[in-house]
Amino acid sequence: MQGWRSNMEDAHITQTVDIPNGYGMLFGVFDGHGGKEVAEYARENFKKEFVKNGNFKAGDYKKALYETFMSLDKALQ
Repeated sequence: MQGWRSNMEDAHITQTVDIPNGYGMLFGVFDGHGGKEVAEYARENFKKEFVKNGNFKAGDYKKALYETFMSLDKALQ
């Protein structure tokens, strides 16, 4: 369904993330695509999956982001 909806189906995060030598910020907007449940699941689980990813711990944040999205997709299946 395209267009305006009567309810907001998106979810977002704005959180600090501890990284070596300081901290970073994690911002995300998750589109509900016709249902809020998946967006809410991503909001609740993204950061904890991201920071426990081995590539995050190694400082490869790009790969950690990719793998976190794939991990959440798999968990939702």
